[in-house]
Amino acid sequence: MIKHLSKISGVAAFAVLASSASAEVKLDDNFTIDGYAIAAAAKNEASTDKESFFSSGDKMLDAVKLALNGTSGDFKSRVSVFSVPSDSTATNNSESTTNLLDAYVTYTKGEIALTVGKFNNYLGYESFDSPNNAFMTFGPADNIGYVASYATGAKLDYTTKEFATGFSVRDSLQGDGFFKGDGDFSDDIGTEVYFLYTGIEKLTVFTGMGYQNTDGPTAKDLYTYNAWAAYALTDKLTLVASYANTSDFVSFSYTLQASYALTDALSVAARYGAVDGETALFTGNASSNYSEYGVAGTYTLTKNFSIKSEVNQKNFVDGEPDALFYAVQGIFKF
Repeated sequence: MIKHLSKISGVAAFAVLASSASAEVKLDDNFTIDGYAIAAAAKNEASTDKESFFSSGDKMLDAVKLALNGTSGDFKSRVSVFSVPSDSTATNNSESTTNLLDAYVTYTKGEIALTVGKFNNYLGYESFDSPNNAFMTFGPADNIGYVASYATGAKLDYTTKEFATGFSVRDSLQGDGFFKGDGDFSDDIGTEVYFLYTGIEKLTVFTGMGYQNTDGPTAKDLYTYNAWAAYALTDKLTLVASYANTSDFVSFSYTLQASYALTDALSVAARYGAVDGETALFTGNASSNYSEYGVAGTYTLTKNFSIKSEVNQKNFVDGEPDALFYAVQGIFKF
């Protein structure tokens, strides 16, 4: 990925995305804005047939994001809001379809950066922001392989030309839905740590893990782990392998992906992955094990607008119906 604007500030300079992130619009010497709007026509042919036209209820398909960035000396700040369709299940039990995502301040001195506020997790190859990925949907490893989300806390990052590392303390690892933590620092505190290496030309390697000390007589502590590697085989072809697991939830999951730039305007990607789960992963499906394969393509019409298409299929184990998904999406970025 070229950068994960809303995912990890310390690793941002090293990531290798399949498409470029949204460009910032300068307001003055201290403030910029960035964001995007995405809308898709999609169909999911599964046991419960579902089709949508700009109303999928999925943050990867239909959403609007707006962020304000501030800079003053060694301090940087970011505040972003994220809106999904009114019938969205992506709000994860939230009463509102508009969610505050980033709300943090970062102080940088040399190679060290201290961030305090609300921010996203370290884990995962694919960006939270779907327009920055080769696919609309997440691969198995990034979709359900690890547990982590936006939360409130503090993190410390150390970045050099060849590696980056960081540590965070958050109100929770698995919070109240994806967009926020549990808001309680008295128990169930979450921590994350990562290490990223770029000392070998064209290769990026990441490893990270999260831990949550879960209280309660029958509760179990939560562990989650993610590792990925991206290699630019040529100027046009990038290969990615990602692995993740979570205690008492996913024994293992992986994604293998290849992205290829046919022209400056047109890129294609293919992926394969699988999940070995310990609980039912999707509502209505008793099976927790599946494999997935898919293809996607993105055509950039202007620097601000592109069209993305995707076809993928999940093959469930234990007799569950396979799920075929296909969609076309318009992406406006600024």
